[in-house]
Amino acid sequence: MENFDANKTDYTSDLVNNLLSHITPTEQDQIDHKMKMAAKIHAGLKAKGWKSLDLARELHLKSPSLVSKWLSGTHNFTMDTLVDIQRVLGIRLLDADMTTTRSPLKVNVTVPVVPSSLKDAIQGPLYKIADQSGTPVNA
Repeated sequence: MENFDANKTDYTSDLVNNLLSHITPTEQDQIDHKMKMAAKIHAGLKAKGWKSLDLARELHLKSPSLVSKWLSGTHNFTMDTLVDIQRVLGIRLLDADMTTTRSPLKVNVTVPVVPSSLKDAIQGPLYKIADQSGTPVNA
């Protein structure tokens, strides 16, 4: 088989072009994300100096070939698997940042505490207080 990198020419094939024409944009987007995830996992392995067997051992996988499937870019990951991989490799695979804490929402609420039936009974004494202080009372 010839080395395409050394050849430096564009490769075209009617068969490949025909196959690619049947991939929908949605399918292509899914493929792209799977390939990027595989590349991130591979980079994480390389950064730790690990081989796929090391990752399989650390994750207690029954079949080390599963890591090869992950690295092929064709695997449909579960969230649990992604969280386990990023924890073991010490890398970020997911965008969601679960470590930030948000400050509680502070709301000021004004509630009338005087029932309308007591308004007349309270209004008189309030006016007396206002008359003494010189400040008008809004009742």
